[in-house]
Amino acid sequence: MSRRDCCLCDEAAEVVAEAGRRRLCTWEKVDIDTDEALHRRYGLDIPVVLIDGETCFRHHVESSQLENMLVVKRQERGMQA
Repeated sequence: MSRRDCCLCDEAAEVVAEAGRRRLCTWEKVDIDTDEALHRRYGLDIPVVLIDGETCFRHHVESSQLENMLVVKRQERGMQA
């Protein structure tokens, strides 16, 4: 979850995009300002990274932590890491 003109959102998107380039995940950037319900839910509490619908990061995304979480999720699903 992000919004335009948010430097923290841009940083988080780059970390997640790198994980995507490494084929650890697919991802979608959602602008909360285009959906009133998301805007009310997240407000200024962004960026937010969800994995399988679960909030895993708020404000900052650490690449090593993201990678670890994605590997664990894959293992939980029985997929090769």
